[in-house]
Amino acid sequence: MNNSARASVQRWYVAHLLERLGGRVDGGRVLEVGCGGGAGVEILLDRLGAAEVHAFDLDPRMIAQARRRLARRPPGQVRLSLGDVTAIGAADATYDGVFDFGAIHLVPNWAAALDEVRRVLKAGGVYCFELVTSPLLRLAYPVVTEGFRRMQAPTPQEFVGELERRGIVVARSLARPRLAALTQLAGDLIGVGRVVNVIDCPVDSKKKSPGTNPGLSNNSPATSYSPTRSTAKYHRGWRA
Repeated sequence: MNNSARASVQRWYVAHLLERLGGRVDGGRVLEVGCGGGAGVEILLDRLGAAEVHAFDLDPRMIAQARRRLARRPPGQVRLSLGDVTAIGAADATYDGVFDFGAIHLVPNWAAALDEVRRVLKAGGVYCFELVTSPLLRLAYPVVTEGFRRMQAPTPQEFVGELERRGIVVARSLARPRLAALTQLAGDLIGVGRVVNVIDCPVDSKKKSPGTNPGLSNNSPATSYSPTRSTAKYHRGWRA
């Protein structure tokens, strides 16, 4: 959705939540996937501290709109291009942050998109995401986007679990904004994950796995969890 109402909610509500959850990237180089008309790029520069933003979208019309919107930005601060989140055109460990304002939840192969997000993130980098996961809120999506008919959207538990498998730990940095999501101007799952090494994240087999994280069942930030022993090997495998 690319309109002024959505842009306002992004700037004053979603950005505030991401900042509160640990999504600031002061002085960093970041990527926005599915940038639309450029409102998210402005938020990254003006609200969340990014020094340089690379952004892409599948739709050339959106890139043209973003170029017009961001034309007065200093040279070198913004780079816009056509792109696909399942095949990001960047080297490994390029970015301090990757931002997803409601893009990956529309991708049929969303797990492959997460592989690419992890690949281009530096150690310690953040992945900030906004998704619509509720079946009720997704009812109109097959009308809006043809690809959605072919996809099985992840549940919050599945999505957070797949992040953890890739060494991107969300812990307490998760919110379920139910009322805002009902407006169709914000997602119902907003969070910040950080790339960690296995030594940075204590393993406790008695902790609940992300699939049973009680914070995922209500509209408050999720309680923290540590990777289980069964998923710790993925942290080792992804170590930067």
